[in-house]
Amino acid sequence: MKKVIILGATGSIGTTCLKAIKEKNLPIQIVGMSANENFLDLEKLALNFNVKNLFLSNSNHIDSNFNYFKSLNEFLDDTFCDIVLNGIAGFDGLYATIESLKHKRDIALANKESVVTGGSFIFDLANKNNCSIIPVDSEHSAIKALIDSHKRNNIKSLIITASGGPFRTLDYSEFKYINVEKALNHPTWKMGKKITIDSSTLANKALEVIEASYLFNFNAKDIEVTIHPQSIIHSMVRLFDGAIYSQMGTPNMTLPIIEALTGQYSNNELVTPLDFSSLTLSFEKPDYIKFPLLKTAYDILELQKGYPTAFNAANEVAVNAFLNQQISYLELQNVVLKTLESDFSFSINCYDDVLETDNKARRIARSYIS
Repeated sequence: MKKVIILGATGSIGTTCLKAIKEKNLPIQIVGMSANENFLDLEKLALNFNVKNLFLSNSNHIDSNFNYFKSLNEFLDDTFCDIVLNGIAGFDGLYATIESLKHKRDIALANKESVVTGGSFIFDLANKNNCSIIPVDSEHSAIKALIDSHKRNNIKSLIITASGGPFRTLDYSEFKYINVEKALNHPTWKMGKKITIDSSTLANKALEVIEASYLFNFNAKDIEVTIHPQSIIHSMVRLFDGAIYSQMGTPNMTLPIIEALTGQYSNNELVTPLDFSSLTLSFEKPDYIKFPLLKTAYDILELQKGYPTAFNAANEVAVNAFLNQQISYLELQNVVLKTLESDFSFSINCYDDVLETDNKARRIARSYIS
């Protein structure tokens, strides 16, 4: 039975994982859980799964019924597991990834920001400690499965699908009227607020392009994005012989989470099988005028250095400002683009380098928010 720590247990990734374990009676034992400050929901989950070891990253709450640890380091030291599921949202997840790798734990990584901001040094740390980084994003999970099946040296390029978000068909002249409520109304996925806004601007897809480059060692020119509104095809690979292979399934995160944790295909039916009798699939080119942040991902991969970290930092600042109604939807995208006009041409070799770059980008981004 796999022993698992869930970081970000009260979020969408954590709760999806726990629901699947309970409903499907999967051979997974949860031995530790963390949350930011939501101790009520954390303790409720801990009771349901008989978990004693808990950690809150932004609270000093203590309860004698549980073992609350003062630091993530102590929590990981005293909680043995086979793998860590990192479901922490945003840049905060990077520190958790680094600490997990330092503790020689394999990571099922739902925190794409760890790869985008940490870059190659994250993988160097994983290699040093003989750890695996297993992607949980549905797109990257699909790519991994396809590469495992068809072998890396047979694959010419990757094709990542994107739903297109809620504004795919909206005329660009109407973008100035987009508000928070409209941007949070995603057509196919139910996610947290930040990632939902990112999906509406295609910034999330930009982060996934950068992540795919690092995870699978493909150049920017060999990573395609296609708009696929139904979200049935999660990703594809294009072979040198011209053949294209895809992974298909209903829009559900259960499959990639559980496969990342167990390291194998499950004998349990984790998602509802597709009904092809009423299935229609369509594809479109991305519109870089409406969604310039996706185009920016390719520029960033050419520049590399500190630019991926800066992109993520500026985007987090801009999304937060938009959610707080400090800036408009169009200003959100412009804040990111303007921030990247600054110089971030310095290498990322350690966590301190990431922090320095992240702080610089956030300062610049905030300067564009009135």
